Amino acid sequence: MAAPSRWAPARIATQLLMVIGDFTSAQSLAPEAQAGAGGFVFLGEPPASAGPSLRVALADLDADAARAGSVAPWMSTDTEGGPVSRLAGVLGPIPSARQMAAQWTPSQVESAMEARGAALRQLGITMDLAPVLDTAEPTDPVADESQRSFSATPGVVAAYGAAFAAGLRASGVVAVGKHFPGLGHASANTDTAPATDPPIAQLRAVDLPPFAHAVASGLPVVMVGHPTVPGLSGGLPASLSPATYALLRSTLHFEGVAMTDALGAGAISAAGDTEPTAAVAALRAGADMAMVDASTWQPVLQALAQALSDGALVRPQVDASVSRILAAKGVAVCAG
Repeated sequence: MAAPSRWAPARIATQLLMVIGDFTSAQSLAPEAQAGAGGFVFLGEPPASAGPSLRVALADLDADAARAGSVAPWMSTDTEGGPVSRLAGVLGPIPSARQMAAQWTPSQVESAMEARGAALRQLGITMDLAPVLDTAEPTDPVADESQRSFSATPGVVAAYGAAFAAGLRASGVVAVGKHFPGLGHASANTDTAPATDPPIAQLRAVDLPPFAHAVASGLPVVMVGHPTVPGLSGGLPASLSPATYALLRSTLHFEGVAMTDALGAGAISAAGDTEPTAAVAALRAGADMAMVDASTWQPVLQALAQALSDGALVRPQVDASVSRILAAKGVAVCAG
C-alpha cells in the first residue's frame, strides 16, 4: 500500500511526469524508469519486424522500475487509427476515427478496440493516448481533425468515443480522452503554433458533450490541450489555466487523472514558457501529470523541486495528484 504523503519530494515529482521518448531508443529511458517516472510516451513508427525487440525493451523498463522499488510506469503511445497509429506497422492498420463512425457501429468499434488493446498489452503498452473526443467537421484542415475526430455531431462523437474507451478498458489498457476542452474548432495546430478555440459558450454546446459523456462512462484519464479559450482560459493555453481544470472537475465532475498534452508544443513556447516553467504552471493550475520530453527531464525535475521548496507547488495538492495516479494504476493508497 502506497502513502504519497510520506514520499520524498523527488519521488513525488517524478511520478507527476509523462516522459516522451522513441520506440527505437526505449532502453535510454532506464534512468527515468528507475527514478520513478509516472509514465512514458513512445513516438515513432516501428517496422513490422520490431515487435519482439519492443516487447523486450518495454519489459526491461518495467524491470528497471521494479528493481528500484518504483511504481510501474504507464507505457503509452498514440493508437487512434488512421493517420495517427504508431504501431500500425507492427500490429496492422485500423481505420481512422472518422472511418470507424462511417463504417462501424459503436459495438463494432468496442470489439475492434478490445482486440487492439489485447495486442497492445502483448507488446507491453498499457495506455493508449486515445480516443480523440474533439468534435470537428469532415473538411477541417487543422491537425488531421478531419480524420482524427469521429464526427461533427457531438452525440456521434460521444457514442463512438465511449465505445472506443470501453474496448480498451475491456482489454486492460488505460484510455485517455483528448484534447479537452476540444480542438475540433481550433484555429491552428497547437503542436506547432498558438491556437484559439471558439468562446466557452460555444464549447459548452458543441465540444464539451463528448467529454462529459466519456467522464460519466468512467473514462480514467483526460488529456488537456493547449488552445486559448475566450471566456475561460484568460489568454493562457488551456493546459496552463486553473479555470480549465475547474471546469473539468467541478462541471464535468471528473475524478480521474488530468494530464497535459506535450509541453514542448509550439503553443506553449509561444506563450513564453519552457517545458520546465510550463510543467510547474500546469501542475499548479490543476494538472496531475505533465508531459515532457526526455531531453528536458533533469531541468523539469529541478524546476519541480524548486517549486515544492518555495511553495509554488503545495504538497497537499501534489499528494492528491499522486493519489489519483496510483488509484488509476490500481495501486492501493493509504492516507499516511
